[in-house]
Amino acid sequence: MQEPRSEAKRGTPGPRATATGGVPAAFEEAYLQFGPRLRKIAMRKFRIPEHDAETIVHDVFTTYLMHMHAVNALEPYLIGAICNASRYYWRRADAAEAVFCTEQPCAATPDNALVEEIERKLILSRILGRIGTRCRDLLHRYYMNGDTTAAIADSLRLKQATIPVFLHKCRRRALGAYRSMSETT
Repeated sequence: MQEPRSEAKRGTPGPRATATGGVPAAFEEAYLQFGPRLRKIAMRKFRIPEHDAETIVHDVFTTYLMHMHAVNALEPYLIGAICNASRYYWRRADAAEAVFCTEQPCAATPDNALVEEIERKLILSRILGRIGTRCRDLLHRYYMNGDTTAAIADSLRLKQATIPVFLHKCRRRALGAYRSMSETT
């Protein structure tokens, strides 16, 4: 008959500490034995760069050190841990890339298109800041929301014929703001 697990643990002595400090000898042996293999798995199977693979292996062994009393089979534990950590690495990398790549061009790839896009957005925000609230709202509704002149006139309680006049004046005001900005720079 087998002993219950808790009784079996009490009967066996814990891992012995080495002369280098409080790190158990079993941990050092496991690191020396399985470290290179785990790096190889991370780099070859999951195509993780070498410097990141080293960090992931250290994280796996840190986790093992914290939970080594609960590990029954060391090799499957470490291999499973490196696979999970490698998958997490790519999920995190993909999420970081997605944060920066929601717009076109992708901010994660610096090139001339990105610089030009940022310049256009900065110029547009400066222009819109100078033309006033009414013109800014009118241009936004017409160009960004796609509202018709009739819909804008109804919401502002104006005649439909006045909206094109207001749009013309707002565009002229925006052009004047752009010209004054380009003269000062």
